[in-house]
Amino acid sequence: MIRVSRAAFALLLVSAAPAFAQAPAPSPTLASPAPDGRPVLELSLDEAVKRTLENNADIAVERYNPEESDYNVRQLKGYYEPYVISTLGQRSNTQPASNAFAGAAAPQTRTLTYNFGAFQSLPTGGTFEADFNNNRQTTNSVFSAFNPSFASNFNLSLSQPLLRNFSIDSTRYQIKVAKKNQEISDVQFRQSVVNTVANVKSAYYDLIYALDNLEAQRSSLGLAQQLLGENRIKVRVGTMAPLDVVAAQSEVASREAGVIAAEAAVSDAEDTLKRAMFTSNEPASWDTRIVPTDRPTAEPVTVDVAAAIQTATQKRTDIQTARKGLESTEYGVTYARNQLLPQLNLAAAYGTSGIGGTLIQRQGLGGPIISTVPGGYGDAVSDVFGRNFPTWSVTANLSYPVLNRQAGANSARARIARDQQRASVHRLEMQITQEVRAAGRAVETNYKLVESNRAARVLQEQRLDAETKKFAAGMSTNFLVTQAQRDLALAQVAELQAVANYRKSLVNFDRVQEAGVGGGGGNAVVSVGASAATRTGTGGSAGATSGANTGGTSGNPTNQ
Repeated sequence: MIRVSRAAFALLLVSAAPAFAQAPAPSPTLASPAPDGRPVLELSLDEAVKRTLENNADIAVERYNPEESDYNVRQLKGYYEPYVISTLGQRSNTQPASNAFAGAAAPQTRTLTYNFGAFQSLPTGGTFEADFNNNRQTTNSVFSAFNPSFASNFNLSLSQPLLRNFSIDSTRYQIKVAKKNQEISDVQFRQSVVNTVANVKSAYYDLIYALDNLEAQRSSLGLAQQLLGENRIKVRVGTMAPLDVVAAQSEVASREAGVIAAEAAVSDAEDTLKRAMFTSNEPASWDTRIVPTDRPTAEPVTVDVAAAIQTATQKRTDIQTARKGLESTEYGVTYARNQLLPQLNLAAAYGTSGIGGTLIQRQGLGGPIISTVPGGYGDAVSDVFGRNFPTWSVTANLSYPVLNRQAGANSARARIARDQQRASVHRLEMQITQEVRAAGRAVETNYKLVESNRAARVLQEQRLDAETKKFAAGMSTNFLVTQAQRDLALAQVAELQAVANYRKSLVNFDRVQEAGVGGGGGNAVVSVGASAATRTGTGGSAGATSGANTGGTSGNPTNQ
């Protein structure tokens, strides 16, 4: 049943994956090989999530934890399983006669034993036991009244604590905690899945940004090469100094370095997705090129931070785990308080016995046999179940340590652990509120950055167009055109990064309402602007920066 629920949860995540205002994409297919001969995988965001849920190695590892917790509970419940006990044995005893009453020159006794019983620990803290004991005995002693003789007895016994260990004992306490740990394990598995899915979505947007950044770098390189060609023509016709060609060559080399760095960033982003989605560790899988078919857009999304805080503080996996941990400490307080009580045990027992066999009648003590009365095992059993010879007992045992310091100290420690966990829950609620507010702010801030970077890119395009026309008319310099090209490249990259960061901030806003940080994802960075906070987990590595660089960078713009 646990496996079914986890599978249903995974399918729910797939079906509920937000579209994020993306254009619908066809199912992933292996397209024609790339020019370098590598196979190409066309991949939508939904398919990336689906593959991750099916194949992610970290989710596969985490999936075993709930199952292990199930068996921990079963193991502890096994304490209450009944035990059936049976004994079958035979014994022979021959001894030399030591006096006149030995009954034979060499008294010999042979005994066959066949006993049956059952024992069970009760959920109330007591124990119950039933046993049915039988033996058949033959002897050569002349003093034996029955030969063979059969003896049977049937006994019932019950022991029940009335104070300490009555409402809760060590076993019931452990079972309660194990069940709570089982619930925690399921919650933590869900946390791992949620974080892994969020990180894969962020990694998908990182790959899109890396590919777009590569195109921007190549476009910037093309402009630099075009300017270099024009400068060489002007040098040949004598309208430009050779030094300007050297400057243009330097700019081309610099932008070639930017292309190289961008190509490496694409490979890194692809590997992040491959690690999350693929099960095979074969070179063919790692060599596959991934082509995203969904393009991130930047339509404004209104986020309800107040509603998100309410959802997160009630349903987030880490707060659920903390509250279940608090319930476990409450069990500890209850158990420790119970151990302060005196030990008062009530024990009750009831039994019946019987004997039968062939009755030997002799003339005088040890004389010759006068007659025999046939009998057997049935006589003994008839006595037992006819309750002809009953015995019973009821006892109460009371014990109590004079000072009881150990139980008192344990109770105090349990209360401290409970109060500490309660304070931790409150601290986590404050932390969740702060994280949701920060995530909501990141959505709003990153959308503003998208708009500002888009406007900056448009202005830089206009500036480059103006500088290019002025340069053609001899009214601008090689340096100014180069600078305008560089600034346009930076503006293009900043806009691409801002769009990717905006999409990732929406992903993160959903994540912080569902799961706490930890489980499902290598390292992921969530930031606004230049500040960043790193969150780590155990799922597919998915680096994600949810903020844009608000200022221009002097180096080559590549994936952060």
